[in-house]
Amino acid sequence: MAPRTNSAALNIQPRQRRDVYHALGKVPAGRSVKDLLADVDMPEHDLRESLRKLDAAGLVQRNNAMWRAMSSDGGDPAISPN
Repeated sequence: MAPRTNSAALNIQPRQRRDVYHALGKVPAGRSVKDLLADVDMPEHDLRESLRKLDAAGLVQRNNAMWRAMSSDGGDPAISPN
């Protein structure tokens, strides 16, 4: 079982990574990089780098080719705090 993430971990992420995290939160079952590229305004290389950094922070999880947002503090990752 993956450790729970907290809001502080997301708050220190740059805006680009927060956008990727919230795009992932729109589909709880997960999304592929190809699907995410349609929603985020960044090159594929930057998207993949953001996903790797979010994974290292424990905010996303990869299962085969699908990435999904991990719930932070039991909240809904699709809801933006802005």
